[in-house]
Amino acid sequence: MDTTSKSLLPDSLLADLARRRAGLARHMARAVVTEVAWDASTGAPPEAAAIARACEAGLDLFLATAREARPPTPEELRRVAQLGILQARGSRSVEPVLAAYRIAARVAWDAILGAWRNHPRATPEAMVVTANYVFTALDQVAAEVTHTYLVAREQHMQRGTRARARLFHALISDTFDSEFAVQKQALALNQALAAGYLAAVCKLLVGKTESERGGETLFELAAGLDLPVRAFAHATDPQTLVVLWPAEGADPGDRVREFAASLQVEAEKRFGRGRARLRAGLGSFHPGLRGISRSYLEAQQAVDLGRKLKPDGGVQHHDELVPYLVLVQNPLLAERYVNRLLGRLLAAERPGKGSLIETLEAYLTRGSVKDTAGALHLHRHTVLYRLEKIGDLVDGKLDDPGVKLHLQLALELRKLI
Repeated sequence: MDTTSKSLLPDSLLADLARRRAGLARHMARAVVTEVAWDASTGAPPEAAAIARACEAGLDLFLATAREARPPTPEELRRVAQLGILQARGSRSVEPVLAAYRIAARVAWDAILGAWRNHPRATPEAMVVTANYVFTALDQVAAEVTHTYLVAREQHMQRGTRARARLFHALISDTFDSEFAVQKQALALNQALAAGYLAAVCKLLVGKTESERGGETLFELAAGLDLPVRAFAHATDPQTLVVLWPAEGADPGDRVREFAASLQVEAEKRFGRGRARLRAGLGSFHPGLRGISRSYLEAQQAVDLGRKLKPDGGVQHHDELVPYLVLVQNPLLAERYVNRLLGRLLAAERPGKGSLIETLEAYLTRGSVKDTAGALHLHRHTVLYRLEKIGDLVDGKLDDPGVKLHLQLALELRKLI
């Protein structure tokens, strides 16, 4: 009489499957080799003999758990999952590996079902138990393989991120041996490099200060924007995003400004309109990969000057700041320049009185008496009176373009010294 110990599965069925174990494992392996689409993303496919051994381990797992009516042990699951784990560690896609297990399980299930269908003790309940043994084990093995794949991919990405950071820092600091060497380093990371780049340094202002995590936030926002194929963005520290914009021909300054404007829009979407502002400095384009470090230093200078010239943020191009840079590098000369043009005006300032300096700044920025009065919330005649007094103190006509240019430069320099 056919008996079972703990499960609803007949011992004779289990004995029959055990006898057919080696042949069934080979049949499962052939199906895996034939039906799984192994490609470049999965690395080299496993040897057929290794697949057959994994299939035998799977059958052993089924027979042991079905015979004893128990769940698989972690060690049994690891034996079955071992080949998939090894394959997953070197794959860029886990799906073909999981497909191999599904195909093997399907072949095994068809064989079990064929042997079981005409058995005198076959019942729907026992069929459900059998299917449960097969596919529960499959789910557990798939979970092990997927977990291994995700861990391996995370480690790979971390290694790739560190390698990418090293490449980026080599470019902006000019610490690479040769352009050929750095091109080779980039190709290993699937990063095609342009012939040259313009550097942009970006900070995020939230409220009145630069955000401590602004660089990381801007990096996340930039990832959602359309960057050129060879562009390179990296948060060099938590506060700073640096973008290397490919410059293959014309100076891409205008395109970088458009990118900065888009980044500003994305920042406002996240933090609310008026709550977040972008501060960016653009370097000039200098030919070759060795020109990147010079452009990067210029972008840093532009950001540093921008903090004082435009505290509320904005985009500053290094070339537009050259007059300030030249004078700031000679503080005594800059101070003499400011005193010569604004000395009498500054001396005339009195606490509690209307600021003549503020009026001059507003007038030079807006260009008309009407707009100046609106900005300062003053009557037009008050502005005219102040401008007349300012003209006397600076010894110049405020409608003279040359005088206006010198005064504007002096006002900006005053913020820097």
